[in-house]
Amino acid sequence: MSKEIIIIMGYPASGKTVLAREYQGRGYYRINRDELGGSLTDLVKHVERKHAENSESQFVMDNTYPTVESRQSIIKWAHDNDFEIHCKYISIDVGDALYNASKRLIDTYGKLLNPEEIKNTKEVGVYPPVVIYKYRKTVQTPKKEEGFHSVEKIKFKRKIDKAEYKNKAIILDYDGTLRKTKSGERYPSTPEDIEILPNRAQVLKEYQENGYLLLGVSNQSFVAKGDFTIEQLIECFENTHALLGIDFEYKFCPHPAFPQICYCRKPMPGIGVEYIERYKLDPSQCIMVGDMKVDNTFANRCGFQFVHADEFFTK
Repeated sequence: MSKEIIIIMGYPASGKTVLAREYQGRGYYRINRDELGGSLTDLVKHVERKHAENSESQFVMDNTYPTVESRQSIIKWAHDNDFEIHCKYISIDVGDALYNASKRLIDTYGKLLNPEEIKNTKEVGVYPPVVIYKYRKTVQTPKKEEGFHSVEKIKFKRKIDKAEYKNKAIILDYDGTLRKTKSGERYPSTPEDIEILPNRAQVLKEYQENGYLLLGVSNQSFVAKGDFTIEQLIECFENTHALLGIDFEYKFCPHPAFPQICYCRKPMPGIGVEYIERYKLDPSQCIMVGDMKVDNTFANRCGFQFVHADEFFTK
């Protein structure tokens, strides 16, 4: 049996664990910092001890390894001990990593966590979005010249079981998409200030008749600023539906716009992932309707089509 170390590196929430378990199934001994603690350099001691105690000769190590420096200790040990060392670099878009992190929360807790819950959890692999963005800023693409015997780039691809995830939906923004204010303000503060934009009810009812679910998603950081209460926002949402003559589920993010500390504020994909999982949606059959760039980015990260409100509701 050859002496070999497989380094699996990439973004947080990029699928490293899944690939590592494949190697485990083939007999490789897994070394993971989330489980063992300590630094990346400390992991070398675990490899050394397992090799000395149990004659382990095949290891898989799935950690972020963002920089050349962070990888050097294990590369040096491999060369000093006549191990081949191969790097599997998972290439993933930041939006896919954010999607995976959102889904991990839902799979673990049955919901998205709010910022305080994320901060206080002891669960391994739960972190705010800033961790993923920080990795994007610091990561140095691995190269064979660092000392690897090979470097393989593995493109992440999201898998959707079309037999299970087969439903379709229209996902709707609210302000500037479904409604405007009589006062001229961007957002309504009272139910009486709401005016429904033209053709909304007619178009949405036609989509309902064709088997589409209607689902709402909205950013409402005014709650965090103290401008509105949750109760006021709910009154406005409920009156929006009453004026439309259509009732459907909606979710909103009440957290600050910056810094990005939650997964529920568009363009974070969290609420979209919640809907996909709850209603077994096929993202490719879903349409996000909005009027801002964040709506478009949200749609792309969820795998939804995006149609601007002006186009969608033109008759």
